[in-house]
Amino acid sequence: MRLTVDFSTDCGNDREINRQIATCTMVKTILTVVILLTLLGCLTGKADQKDDAAAMRSVIQTQLDAFARNDPVKAYAQASPKIRSIFPTTELFMTMVRQGYSALIAPEVVGFLDVVDDSGRPVFQVLVEGRDGRRWMAFYTMVQLDDASWRIGGCVLTKLPEESV
Repeated sequence: MRLTVDFSTDCGNDREINRQIATCTMVKTILTVVILLTLLGCLTGKADQKDDAAAMRSVIQTQLDAFARNDPVKAYAQASPKIRSIFPTTELFMTMVRQGYSALIAPEVVGFLDVVDDSGRPVFQVLVEGRDGRRWMAFYTMVQLDDASWRIGGCVLTKLPEESV
């Protein structure tokens, strides 16, 4: 294919060509900025997710440490306002923990696995092994407060099958 350009004609369209070049340059610049901002947002989002996961883990670990030290006030402070409204005193809260979540009181092993999304709510998966050798998966639903801090909004404790030897 051969392209032929006729330069013998009047160049009265120079302004139009310059305007088109300027428009193309401006569009390229805007697209470049949009792409860079999008990439930066993705990177910032990943960093925020890591920061959130670290903050959630800290809240859960603080509560587990408080259970192990028999510090009901500190353990209760890690619960969300909704949980605290259901169990309005540390005594009621600790009774609930002892009756339904005894595996979380001074476990031998705690392994923080991953944060998953459950209909827009973050759930931290935590592997727990009790002093009796039984293994549990704790699914901590986390709640972010208005001040951006995290609290425990609930926990589902599921016994894992015994390992066969």
